[in-house]
Amino acid sequence: MRSIRNPLVRLFAAPAMALFLLANTIGDRAEALMEEGKEAEAFELVRQGAADGDAEAINYLAWFYDNGRYVETDRARAAELYRQAAAEGVAYAQWRLGVMIDTGETNGTPEEAFALFEKSAAQDFTNAMTSLAVMHATGRGTKRDPIAARYYYSMAAAAGNPHGIRGLGILYLHGEGVDRDPIEAAAYFLISASLGNEQGKESFDVVTRDYDEATLEQVAERANELVEELGYKFEQEPVAE
Repeated sequence: MRSIRNPLVRLFAAPAMALFLLANTIGDRAEALMEEGKEAEAFELVRQGAADGDAEAINYLAWFYDNGRYVETDRARAAELYRQAAAEGVAYAQWRLGVMIDTGETNGTPEEAFALFEKSAAQDFTNAMTSLAVMHATGRGTKRDPIAARYYYSMAAAAGNPHGIRGLGILYLHGEGVDRDPIEAAAYFLISASLGNEQGKESFDVVTRDYDEATLEQVAERANELVEELGYKFEQEPVAE
């Protein structure tokens, strides 16, 4: 990303999107083991928990198979386990199963994926909010509705989700549900990039490829205004050049 005067500072302290939110659960203990590099112990912990019917353990076991951690990647097995955890109300499992259905990795309809995203978003899982926005923006599993897409992207952005922030930029870039505004779009892309989102960085680079220094400064000024409006905290470190 190019350097610009008065750059947006690098953000931090955005709400975490962890798999496991409750302390002292099997998932919480497994997460600690993973951080210590003890994947075998973490896997055995969640495997046993899943066998005992613990929903969070089933969710984490699915994650192991989904990502090929400690075991070989097995998306079919992952989907099977996510279905079990989703039925028990685990937000991450609902979202991830919805994604797998939407992308054709497992059986299901767009309407089923949409319903799973709704359930997950109702539990404040921000990735599900962005997925709902995408479904509304594209008309998959529901009627195409750019206004609803903006609503869910905005909800995710307010919670610090960089995908939601980039999604708002896409809407402004194409004038969907909002008036077309390339400067506003670039500002959202810059914020997303500052949160470490590679797609946000790519979008920023593409949109601003031919911008002169004055226009880039305008983008940075608007981005910093949006940061204040969104209530993000930040540190005094410039965005990577």
